[in-house]
Amino acid sequence: MFRSVLFFAFVACGFPLSALADFNSYFELGLSGNYRKTFLTDTTTDERAYDQSSAYVASFAYYFREMTALEFSYSQGSNRRYIPSSTITSTTTHKYTLYGADLIFTFGTRQDRWIPYIKAGVSYFDRKSIEYQYIDNSTGLPLPTEPVELRAAVVPSGGFGMQFRISNQLSFKFGIDVWTSGAINKKVKDFDWAGRIGISWFL
Repeated sequence: MFRSVLFFAFVACGFPLSALADFNSYFELGLSGNYRKTFLTDTTTDERAYDQSSAYVASFAYYFREMTALEFSYSQGSNRRYIPSSTITSTTTHKYTLYGADLIFTFGTRQDRWIPYIKAGVSYFDRKSIEYQYIDNSTGLPLPTEPVELRAAVVPSGGFGMQFRISNQLSFKFGIDVWTSGAINKKVKDFDWAGRIGISWFL
């Protein structure tokens, strides 16, 4: 059943049908995550401001050629900016849920120890929200705020990285994913990126 679905998906996307017959296809399951904290400058207190981001990613890839795969991924993460002040301390938290579909090109065979790769595709922001928190330092009490829900959007995405094969079924994977903050039918406003590190199982 699953192979039939892939067959029709390849026909719709224009992939050569011989890809399903000429190669002994296989699958890859991946789990990865990232954490980054960057300290900022120019605050009015001794406490340091910072940006903090974290995310985890689950992915499923189908290798229909020796060095080419179609990957689907699910990501959930958050970005946080903390700005201390002598008057009002602010915390801004951006949360998101992201679904991705990418075409992966690897520069090596399945038997190689080190396998570089690049990928390109689209990502769908299903949920995006921004939460604001302000603390009045004169009273220690929070100021009233409301979260902001952002519209769902499809954005272009890409990335590159490296796999280190531990065994025939297991590999260590690290790389960088890049996507735009603007929708695919809008002008590119800015680029977001995240480093990934995780493991993959080959089936």
